[in-house]
Amino acid sequence: MPGHAASRAVAEERARTLTGVTRKPPNVEWLGFTKEQADLLDFLDFVGNNGWDRNGQSEALMPGLLARCWDAGLTMHDVQRAMESIGYSRGALHQLDRWESKRSTGRFGP
Repeated sequence: MPGHAASRAVAEERARTLTGVTRKPPNVEWLGFTKEQADLLDFLDFVGNNGWDRNGQSEALMPGLLARCWDAGLTMHDVQRAMESIGYSRGALHQLDRWESKRSTGRFGP
């Protein structure tokens, strides 16, 4: 049913907007980044499927992943701008700040 598919798409988009969940469309490239940086951004986008909520998986992945981003020359500002450019919400970007605090100080930020 065409109406059902359209209403489902609207509902999915609304849920994405409310939760901050997004994924980079496959036809979009990370311009201005090295291959290593682009691969890290892709993985960060994949991990961000829950808006980077704090859970056991994120605890295990995020500090190390952000350290690898830093080692590859990506600042938190670079990462946030990239994620914002593909549609992540302000709340999700704030979660990245909190994870950066965990990476840099060992404590999950406010």
